[in-house]
Amino acid sequence: MFKFKYFTIYDQNSAMKVGTDGVLLGAWITLPPKETTLLDIGSGSGILSLIMAQRSEGCLYIDAIDIDEGAIKDSKKNFELSNWNSMLNPILGNFVSYSDNCGRRYDTIVSNPPFFTEDTLSPDFKRASARNTTSLNFETLFQGVAKISKPNTIFAMIFPADNYSLVAQTALLNGFYLRRLTWVVTVEGTEPKRVLTEWGRVQKQFTTDTLIVSNRDGSFSADYKELTKELYL
Repeated sequence: MFKFKYFTIYDQNSAMKVGTDGVLLGAWITLPPKETTLLDIGSGSGILSLIMAQRSEGCLYIDAIDIDEGAIKDSKKNFELSNWNSMLNPILGNFVSYSDNCGRRYDTIVSNPPFFTEDTLSPDFKRASARNTTSLNFETLFQGVAKISKPNTIFAMIFPADNYSLVAQTALLNGFYLRRLTWVVTVEGTEPKRVLTEWGRVQKQFTTDTLIVSNRDGSFSADYKELTKELYL
């Protein structure tokens, strides 16, 4: 159990446990305007959906899709215990099939996608299913997002910094352009480990910066604390 300022996360049934990445992405995303719709791909126990619900209470609805039954079980509980249950909709299913058949178009799409490849499979099959890029790689992710996007849709995701060139190329091939980028440095003085990105369907000038999560002494940086101050107790 993880207690945040305005909600609690139970993740005992989820293949993917709560981590810093989901918190970072949820706190960093450009706040959607009111009366918009949102999809969370690979929603796990629902932390990213709950952060978006907290930050954008004018949202019409938030659909949260995950292929893991345990994750959906957790997210249903977490949503029901929150102040935003009426706008949160957990969906058990495969994103590729969903994007082919749902018929919806979303204003904002978010994802903390799988990171592993065939060479780095988790020994736990459930965890591997949730994190393995063989089941949802960057190509199929962008292809699916393209099918459920509007002309002004924003697609935001976090992924390993080493994958940036691959993701940027894949995005371009599927008609997405970078709008905003933040390199995430886990510990001050080290190379970036993650990258936060927002993509759009219209080419515009994009912004880029760097976020340091922890100082060398292990304490959270002032920038990280400022970014997440409305989430943590």
